[in-house]
Amino acid sequence: MGRVATANLKEGMTLAEDLKDSAGRFVLPRGAALTAKQIRMLKIWGIFSAEIEGSDDERIEEERRASEAIRRQAEAFLETLFPAPRRGHPVMAELFRVCSGRLAARMESGFRPDPISFESGSLDTLRRHRPGLTPDGLIRGEIRLASFPDIYFKIRELLETPYASAVHLAEVVGKDPSLSARLLRLVNSSFYGFPQPIESIPRAIAIIGTTELSNLALAASTMSVFRDVPSEYVSMRPFWEHAVACGVFSRLLVPSREVRQEERFFLAGLFHDLGRLVLYRRLPREMTGALRLSRRLRIPLHEAERDLFGFDHAALGRTLLASWRIPDPIPDLVGFHHNFAETTAPDGAARLHVADILSIALQIGTSGSLFVPPLERGAWESLGLEVEALQGIITQGERQIAEIVNVFFGGEGTS
Repeated sequence: MGRVATANLKEGMTLAEDLKDSAGRFVLPRGAALTAKQIRMLKIWGIFSAEIEGSDDERIEEERRASEAIRRQAEAFLETLFPAPRRGHPVMAELFRVCSGRLAARMESGFRPDPISFESGSLDTLRRHRPGLTPDGLIRGEIRLASFPDIYFKIRELLETPYASAVHLAEVVGKDPSLSARLLRLVNSSFYGFPQPIESIPRAIAIIGTTELSNLALAASTMSVFRDVPSEYVSMRPFWEHAVACGVFSRLLVPSREVRQEERFFLAGLFHDLGRLVLYRRLPREMTGALRLSRRLRIPLHEAERDLFGFDHAALGRTLLASWRIPDPIPDLVGFHHNFAETTAPDGAARLHVADILSIALQIGTSGSLFVPPLERGAWESLGLEVEALQGIITQGERQIAEIVNVFFGGEGTS
């Protein structure tokens, strides 16, 4: 045990001796675990120290110095991925603070981030352009509409008939046990927050609506299309974790007055990096060059893609989704999430832009991009949110992300 100044007392510390005030009057018994309220009262009553089990001021000061050192290590690591010029906006400075605190807490528990290796080759060697590449050319003949799992189209076809009902839809969904299980897990998650458990497919459809059902079917089907992407470039579980994070944050960034549009933003966020999967599958050698160029110049991967191909994964994803006849504005939201300020960008593309930055900065999964992209001018302001809202969005989002990843993957491993 040791003497601890009242200023250093923390909630949960245990008294090693009976605590008395300056006049010798009994205050608290030996063995009491201090509460925040009790610590405040000790300060008011002028009690300057207490005997505490397993601690003293010297030990607390050593722990504080160690914590500060770990915090500096965390900040130094993140500054490589999140350089100072990209932290000029208040929301980016707050995001860096949150990310540093999260990493420091993990490091205090023994976690150590993998060291980052940077390319040192010549730019001329890395910038080997492949002429004649276009998004249309990459999509045509490679990922055909016919190859897309038909459960989504069966649902869409039924929705277009005048007699569609929850019962009819449940019959279609019931033929896909995996989709049925995912649907029930999703509607019972905090993503929706219903107070009572939902135990049947017709009830789930009646509650979440037919549009959300088709969205879930689309998401589940899309995941099965991209099972053969080379694992040396990206593991599919981290890829979809990042995609889910972007979808959840996109949904949470929708102002309450536009809540009826939030599902389209979730789906657009889920699909925002699909074009990158096409690049990994069709152009593995060239994407190796893009990954190396990104590390050489310490730039976001989409900038390296533009440098090498003349377009990025966002433009390719837009083309892919349009070829699948995915309803507007989802293809355009995906296509403009890195350049939302263009005149042809749809309203709301800034939300996807911000959500992607949050997901990359928080290192929730990955699609291959290591460096945090810059926040484009006006993006945060267009959301109508205060900087102080960021911490709450992150906290709420992380809980929903964990649940939705479990909806899609359950106990499956990475692949």
